[in-house]
Amino acid sequence: MINLASSSHPALLSGAVLAHTGSYTQSLFWEPVEQLWYICQRRGTTGDQNRIQVSRLTADGALKDSMLIARAGHGANIGVERSAGAAYLWTDAMPNGDWASAIARIRYVPGGTADAGDPAATAVHTPRTGVYRVSATIDPTRRHLVYRWQSNNINSTEAVGGFDRYDLDAAAAGTFTPLETLPYTATGRSLQGYACLGDHLYTLHGEQGQANTLVTCANWASGEILQTEPLTTFGSLPHAEPEGICVFANSPGDPQATLAFGIAHYDTDNIRRINVARFPHPGTGPWVAVPYDETTYTANSANYVPQYRLAGDQVHLHFSMSRNDGKPWGNGEVLFQLPLRARPNRTQRLLGVVGGGGVDADTMAVRFEVTTDGNVIVYDERALTSWVGADAGFWRC
Repeated sequence: MINLASSSHPALLSGAVLAHTGSYTQSLFWEPVEQLWYICQRRGTTGDQNRIQVSRLTADGALKDSMLIARAGHGANIGVERSAGAAYLWTDAMPNGDWASAIARIRYVPGGTADAGDPAATAVHTPRTGVYRVSATIDPTRRHLVYRWQSNNINSTEAVGGFDRYDLDAAAAGTFTPLETLPYTATGRSLQGYACLGDHLYTLHGEQGQANTLVTCANWASGEILQTEPLTTFGSLPHAEPEGICVFANSPGDPQATLAFGIAHYDTDNIRRINVARFPHPGTGPWVAVPYDETTYTANSANYVPQYRLAGDQVHLHFSMSRNDGKPWGNGEVLFQLPLRARPNRTQRLLGVVGGGGVDADTMAVRFEVTTDGNVIVYDERALTSWVGADAGFWRC
């Protein structure tokens, strides 16, 4: 279970611009295989008020491409499934009064279009009949599809209904047998997104311009509300509104997966932007090897290959390596690059060790830096020729 009570929510995106600048974000999803954000907006026009536009952003917020989907409801939630090397969207379909009556599985095509209300062209599903304002998302750590439905066709503040979760592969094949159902009653709060991570369901609530953003955690098996916490991250932004929550994982099945949430806003330029922050990583993860140029460097042994692990939000770094050509280390030489999740939010200075034979009775201490793009760099003007290494930790946020 993610600890929602945190004084620090590290920013992942700050003021990112989407393919359409004229409407708020409605939902978001982090796809851990390609490390991309999928962000959904409404794109209504005269005669067709139910289009959504899905933008793909890189991990640092650069717009990669987008896709337009017609007859797709409100875009209340979104999920992304990886299958056979392709990405499939699970999104709203067949709108009824601007809200979806079904869900659709649509292959993502950069720059493409799709019709989520056309069963002849799109895989449209109705896991339940006689329900309203439906939507879906995915738990990538367990490959579960999560489906939200209402028994009454009214605003989420007074809605009654439930969440079902299904095996994702079975759902993709058209079979919907609920693994669990979690009912809910009226909360009096506007729902702005939901996410499933393991045994827990998380919901995001709040309204534009009001200091009432909060996130809750419920147990799937019992329905008990385990946590309810207010969020103030990005609270100083003008016209801010909570929009979307999702799992933030380094890979499918990541044991240290956490949650990310979105806050949309606009300023005097009237361009709608998205800001995303995450909750701290839970627990202590395993050691993870970091790729390096083996033609240039050799690790001192299998125990000293460059590697890191996360303990909450603290990164532990461990390595010891030599140059293959025996030449001196360059002052400012990049040794390897850490992945996104292990990078600091500002340059970190670390103290390491150099082999005694390479310094001839001088100090065996050597300085490293880790930059915000993950580069691990050695800094020393002595033209060191021995191995260098470090066992160190630094705070990511």
